Amino acid sequence: MIDAPDHTTEKRGDRSALAWLLAALLGIALSAAAGMTSYGYTTAQAEQRFSDVVDYVATQSLSYDAFNSAYATKNLIRVMEIAGEAARDMERDGSADNATLEQYADQFNVTALIVTDASGNLVSESSTDNVSYESLAANLKEAPVLEVAAHPLKSYTARITLADDSVADIGCVARPDGEGIVVAVRHQSAKAVASNTLKLQSLLDGYETIDSGNIVIENDGKVVATNAVEPAVSGVFDLPATDAIVVNGIKERCLAGKVRLVNDSGEWYLGTFGKARDFYVYTYAPAQRYFEVVAAAVASVLALYGGVIATVVLVRRRAESQRFADLLLQERDYGDKLAKAAREASSANSAKTEFLRRMSHDLRTPINGIRGMVEVGNANADDLQKQTECRSKIWTASGLLLDLANEALDMSRLESGQVDLNLVPTDMVALNREVCDILERQAEERLVTIICDQRTLDHPYARVSVTHLKRLLLNIAGNAVKYNRQGGYVRLTCREVEPVDGVPVYEYTIADNGIGMSEEFQQHLYEPFSREEQQVEGASSGTGLGASIAKQLVELMGGTMSFTSALGQGTTFTICLPFEKCKSSEIPQAVRVDAGDSDVLQGLRVLLVEDNDLNAEIAQFTLDRAGAVVTHVKDGESAVETFAASALHEYDVVLMDIMMPGIDGLEATRQIRALDREDAATTSIIAVSANAFADDRRLSREAGMNAHLSKPVSSQDLVEALAHIAADAS
Repeated sequence: MIDAPDHTTEKRGDRSALAWLLAALLGIALSAAAGMTSYGYTTAQAEQRFSDVVDYVATQSLSYDAFNSAYATKNLIRVMEIAGEAARDMERDGSADNATLEQYADQFNVTALIVTDASGNLVSESSTDNVSYESLAANLKEAPVLEVAAHPLKSYTARITLADDSVADIGCVARPDGEGIVVAVRHQSAKAVASNTLKLQSLLDGYETIDSGNIVIENDGKVVATNAVEPAVSGVFDLPATDAIVVNGIKERCLAGKVRLVNDSGEWYLGTFGKARDFYVYTYAPAQRYFEVVAAAVASVLALYGGVIATVVLVRRRAESQRFADLLLQERDYGDKLAKAAREASSANSAKTEFLRRMSHDLRTPINGIRGMVEVGNANADDLQKQTECRSKIWTASGLLLDLANEALDMSRLESGQVDLNLVPTDMVALNREVCDILERQAEERLVTIICDQRTLDHPYARVSVTHLKRLLLNIAGNAVKYNRQGGYVRLTCREVEPVDGVPVYEYTIADNGIGMSEEFQQHLYEPFSREEQQVEGASSGTGLGASIAKQLVELMGGTMSFTSALGQGTTFTICLPFEKCKSSEIPQAVRVDAGDSDVLQGLRVLLVEDNDLNAEIAQFTLDRAGAVVTHVKDGESAVETFAASALHEYDVVLMDIMMPGIDGLEATRQIRALDREDAATTSIIAVSANAFADDRRLSREAGMNAHLSKPVSSQDLVEALAHIAADAS
């Protein structure tokens, strides 16, 4: 018997082949759809990413330009003021020779003072630092400068870039005592200019090419910053040929903000550009990295499809079915992680965006104030009092700008690990007193009381990074002042607690009764860019970096920081810092002066200038007890007359009050320094005044004073200030 052929297996094989063919065709269709979808999505993402980079760099370049312009303007205004002051002094003294100019140059801390005739020819000069009339002659004979001589009410100022890339800021005014021009020059080396200038290149340091692509900033067709290549020399970039071709391709093919494909010798790039004033910003990246995403998407679809096919084939096998279920669970978990990461990235981006928005506002506010005060000053050129008020307000506004820049730089240095602690022997009590003095001056404007509770320290001398400790304390305590109510208080307490491994631990407690913090904000206090929404009237908002910087400084110093706060009731910060104690040989000898010693100032001859009888009596008592010989006069005019009538070197030091009737202490100092006698320039003159602000100290120095003591002055501080003078005189 011959069995008939069995066609069942053959038919089953045909059906299986057809099924696999259909499955393959379906897989190809799904892969094509996934590729097209992924390509569209990837291109849109690239366009958004590039647009964000271009917009940020363009916006920040404008901010950097504004900052640099403001810094240069400040220097030019000051050098023009110095030229005016020098011209007035020349008229008063009736002299403009080289020796007089040298004295003025040293007094005003300028590089050079130059006097020319109405044609710009040299009359006399005092110059240093290789900047002289010869190097500036061509500039000083230009028409805008010569117009100053022809029109005495005019002035001229300019920044001149020299051959070595250093700059000379010049201010020119007409001579009030005759025809000619007085020129004040302040020179800055190329390195100094660079250190005080925000560089566009720094904008790009945080952009890695692998993440953000290559970024190129051009100005007048010249590359001024890029992350694509290191500069050949400082500030000079030579793009590789490929990059130059790609940039030129973007210029030819792209619309602003629109991503296009650019080809270079068969290699494709995605790129776009944007414009900010004089700057063009180009960004691009190899298209391959984006096409790889498309390939990965297709591969993922194919893999998923293959998994589905395998699951269908092996559906009857429990183990495989379970494995498939586990795979789905893993994918779900991965999706959750991706979603979480996306939310965190979105939150971080929102925080940075809010920081930039607030920083833009905070920068514009003082800049607007500075520009406004310049306009007010120009409109009141002959009103000295109004000019002084304008300069004071400009100083305050520029201080706010500096604070904002410092906080941003501090954060950058801390995050990059570039902060080094310089530990030096330090008088902890004196440091704390200095911090309290600064806080008291800040608190005066807000009518806030500073309470300094200095406990007895077992180790009053320690090895400390003074700059960073002051920064930390002023950061926390300064915020306590800023966000307090009028009539509130801030208490700063310093005490020693239990040492750790033999190292003294200093506990600082900063407590206030201000507005406090909400529970929600407390959760984010140490996060960068975070700020409480509630504000105090009259308090300027900060960057949201202060608490984060303080936290990192504490950790850098090996300490701990904690806080408690209640909304509407106040906040208390507790900071514990371990500092190594000083050896006895490291303790400065100057701090061992005792105001009660009868011979610490023995023989020191003091001219005391004080119009207040009570203050004079107290000072004379303190000085007499320390062994000094005191002569007391009540006003500035008497001080000048007494000094002029005295024998040569009769007085070792002059204690000069500032606010006095008639001639004040500043003018009296200027007149004493101007006397034609040997000791007029060498005798120490110390200001003793209730004027304790930074401007007051600056005015004292500019008048010719050697130091500035702020009232109330303790007996200890007064004697310590004079102790080294007594030592030199003996």
